[in-house]
Amino acid sequence: MAEISFNQKLFDVCPTGMLAIDSEVCIRWMNPALEAMLDLSGEELIGKDKNTLPASLHALFDETDMLHLSLNGDGERWLQREVREVVDGKNTQLRLHFYHDISQLVLAQRESDQLRRQVEDLTITDELTGMANRRATIQAIGAQVTRSRRYGNLLTLGGMRLSHPDQAGDSLPETSILVMTQYLRERLRWADVIGRYEDQLFLLVMPETSIADGKKLLQQIVNECRGGALQGLGDNPVPDLQFGVSEWSKGDDAQRLIVRVIESIEA
Repeated sequence: MAEISFNQKLFDVCPTGMLAIDSEVCIRWMNPALEAMLDLSGEELIGKDKNTLPASLHALFDETDMLHLSLNGDGERWLQREVREVVDGKNTQLRLHFYHDISQLVLAQRESDQLRRQVEDLTITDELTGMANRRATIQAIGAQVTRSRRYGNLLTLGGMRLSHPDQAGDSLPETSILVMTQYLRERLRWADVIGRYEDQLFLLVMPETSIADGKKLLQQIVNECRGGALQGLGDNPVPDLQFGVSEWSKGDDAQRLIVRVIESIEA
């Protein structure tokens, strides 16, 4: 294999991985830094092309910004790549690939994402209101559904959607949400569970409650709020309130109840 004419000694000591590919898409040369990154010797690659290299190494010939390889059963490698075109002393067109090993950065990001998901899974309270969050609310509904299946107890799920009274589609100020949720806490029974299912949608789990009684309770809450029961709003708007209810019946699970409640609000 012919030697390339640039100063090879200089590139041999360069800490950046380098690979030279000729116009026939054949590997002409690679430096020791890339050999270390790939855990492969130049003898295994120089003079090879896609037809003579295993499929796991075909990505070496791509020109994407990121190279992902699985090598010799020794885990994975992520290399950041830049490509430049040069002409050597013999007027031969070459494409130089420059590589930086970012495997540790990628693995660290994966671990960070995994830890974040684990923390989110463990979190059961809504950050703004301190109520049960979506995950905890679904779990509470599921627990009550299991109890109703076992003992045949009544169970009603209510939903209350808050909206801006003057600007349809706009989000309510946090103060309006906080005042409303505090009122709901005080107004509901100790056995009831209230959770923030969406930003402005709250679900109310009401054990031992018929659908008629649940509807009556939520209508009373709506009437009271419209009548001035909410204190501490200041200049913030009184939320518009819409509610819906659904009663558990045999064959229902938590998700079916939630879907029916949301449909009843939107009806």
